[in-house]
Amino acid sequence: MLLIPGPVEVPHSVMKRASEIGNHRSNEFREAVYQLESLMKEFFDSDRVAILSGSGTLAVETMIFSMVEPNEKVVSFTYGEFGNRMIDSLKRRKAKVYVVDKPFGETVTINDVDTALDKYSPSTVTLVHNETSTGVAIRNLRDLVGHIRKKGVKILVDSVSGFAGHEIRLNEWGIDAAVTGSQKALASVPGISFVAVSKKAEVKQRDDIPVYTDLSNYLRFQDRGENPFTPAVGPLFASLRAAEILKDEGIENRIRRHEACMKITRSQFKSWGYKLIGDEEDFSNTVLAVETGNFTDEIISKLKERNIEIARGMRNMARNTVRLGLMGMVNNDMIDVLLSSWAEIAGLKYEKVHDIYCELPEFLKSEISW
Repeated sequence: MLLIPGPVEVPHSVMKRASEIGNHRSNEFREAVYQLESLMKEFFDSDRVAILSGSGTLAVETMIFSMVEPNEKVVSFTYGEFGNRMIDSLKRRKAKVYVVDKPFGETVTINDVDTALDKYSPSTVTLVHNETSTGVAIRNLRDLVGHIRKKGVKILVDSVSGFAGHEIRLNEWGIDAAVTGSQKALASVPGISFVAVSKKAEVKQRDDIPVYTDLSNYLRFQDRGENPFTPAVGPLFASLRAAEILKDEGIENRIRRHEACMKITRSQFKSWGYKLIGDEEDFSNTVLAVETGNFTDEIISKLKERNIEIARGMRNMARNTVRLGLMGMVNNDMIDVLLSSWAEIAGLKYEKVHDIYCELPEFLKSEISW
């Protein structure tokens, strides 16, 4: 059972479609591209969604290289590893980057935004919606974006592990672009990433960046149902199936299921006395970071013996923290297996807790096994 922050457990029908290989210039493939973009536009509330063959990092770099100019003044907020990676991409783009570095485990506040905008007068702000490395999120993204928008500033969002776990709406809220990856809360296989752009965003053709990161190139080809390069055909078909499942479940229901499963898990770890990264104001619905100290190696290895795989913390958190990826098909049964196994290994008490909102919808229950 995969409980890492991606890849995640996927439905059987998604896995089946991932094995399909076909002609990427065929009518069947064109129809899949059209359908996948249409669904992702609905989920993001965006004008377009570029479909890329690559990880979330490719999507982030494509967004940045295509929508930020060299020497452009950018305020970049970071509170973890993936915020730092976005800053690295901005620097490679030769942007003039002003970094607002928050401690790991904290997020961005409206006061942080006011201070940075007044101090640096940027034309662009970048945000990480959900920080995969620490398990904290900007839970008030809508309010924060509205505040930034009043300044007329472009807003770019890394929502790789946030999309479908937290609400995000580009057109309604005023976000210019946001990205995600197939292997997170969408619950598809790795290999596809997405760059969503709003109706007000400006996407120009570029001749000063690598063609593989030219967002306009992807959108131009998608106008005729194609990809500019040989795509990851199987993962794209799988992502279409995953998007169809998300449509059937309803994105609001999936977000609610993620949040309910996370609340159950956080509550149990708190009752055991563990220190968790984040609090009620900024906890992630999809990733939980638990301080485990000298127990880290033991819990990881003993859970693995029970076919439960969790992840270490990143960087300076690797030795004393684990991360639980509770996203995609996460449900009561998975949470019970995790918590009961942890309790047995650690010598703790656990009573099963069930929450109707942490259950999979009926049509999905036969699609999952581990």
